[in-house]
Amino acid sequence: MSQAAAKRQNAGGFLKKQGATGPTGATGATGPSGPTGPTGATGATGPTGPTGPTGATGPTGPTGPTGATGATGPTGPTGPTGEEGAAATIRVGTVTTGDPGTDAAVVNSGTERDAVLDFTIPQGQTGTGQGPIELLSAYSTPTKAGTSGTALIFDRNGLVYGDAVSHTEGSGIFTINQSGVYAVAFHGGVGPVSGSDFPLAISTFLTENGAVVPGGSAQHTFHTSNEFSNVAFSVPVAISSVPATLQVIGSGGNFFYGDIGITIYRLGDIPS
Repeated sequence: MSQAAAKRQNAGGFLKKQGATGPTGATGATGPSGPTGPTGATGATGPTGPTGPTGATGPTGPTGPTGATGATGPTGPTGPTGEEGAAATIRVGTVTTGDPGTDAAVVNSGTERDAVLDFTIPQGQTGTGQGPIELLSAYSTPTKAGTSGTALIFDRNGLVYGDAVSHTEGSGIFTINQSGVYAVAFHGGVGPVSGSDFPLAISTFLTENGAVVPGGSAQHTFHTSNEFSNVAFSVPVAISSVPATLQVIGSGGNFFYGDIGITIYRLGDIPS
């Protein structure tokens, strides 16, 4: 009741005595939570606990790359010079002739510092004498006409020893009848025929069974038709298959030749 209403009751003479307080009613439902208050201050850190046991060792890691090579250190000082040693001596002792076919030997019958060398030199085998001479020479003096690619003709045979080489007079073919190493020496004169075109190179070369023998050639270049030049070559030839034919071929155009000569001689067997 408001104060104003009480005053009116009192004024009207209706004021009564207040009754006793009634029992407490049932607790109402909990209202919603209020907002969270501010966080309190952090408490003091507790003491550190004891250290745990050491764990097992892990596997070894891979080897790292090799580091760069360090700089070369300075050269050390030269050591002291050693004492001068005594000079050694070497003398020849005995020289003995050994039997043919035995090995030569040298034996020191002295000491390391004073050597005395004894020689044993085997006697040489008895020789069987010089082998037979095998050669053939041929020549032609009259002037002949030649054409490029044809063989030069040799009219006559000179010295002939053995039958390793054979030649028919008036032919340009030489037949090798025995395998081996041969030396062939050729010389002669060549010249261009009248009316040739100049400059003109005339060459002569050796063939074996139609193939050119390396190194067996000679050449001269002519500029007029009244020139005449000497040409020559000497070359070794290894012939393994017989019979074989040797020829001296002229090349370069029409030409004439004369005073030619050739010697073919066998040097020996082909080395194994």
